[in-house]
Amino acid sequence: MEPVPELSRRVAALIREIFPPADAPRIREMVREFHWSLGPAFDDRIHLDILEICGGKAERVRELVELAKVDWRDLIVAAEYEVRDGKVVQNERGKTRLGELHVEEMRRAQDGE
Repeated sequence: MEPVPELSRRVAALIREIFPPADAPRIREMVREFHWSLGPAFDDRIHLDILEICGGKAERVRELVELAKVDWRDLIVAAEYEVRDGKVVQNERGKTRLGELHVEEMRRAQDGE
C-alpha cells in the first residue's frame, strides 16, 4: 500500500480558513482518507470540492469523504455541476477546478513529476 501524501498547501489553507484551530487536525485526517493513485492534482480536486461544499461542518466532511471513497464522480457532480433549465451543467466552481487541474498537470509535466 502506497503512503498517503500530505495535503496541498491550498487544501491546508482552506481547512484553516473554514474550521477552528482545534478542529483542523481532525479535519485534515478525515480529508486525507480520500487518496487515489491518479495523482496529487486529482486528490486536490476532490479535497477542495469536499471543503467547499461541507458548509463548515465536520460531520459533513466525513459524509463527503465517504461518498468520494465509494464513487468520486458523485462528489464531483455534487460540487461542480448544477441543474439549469432542466439540464445538468458545469458551474463556475467546476470550470475553475478543471482549469486549475490543467495548469497543475502542465507544471508537474515540466518538473518531471
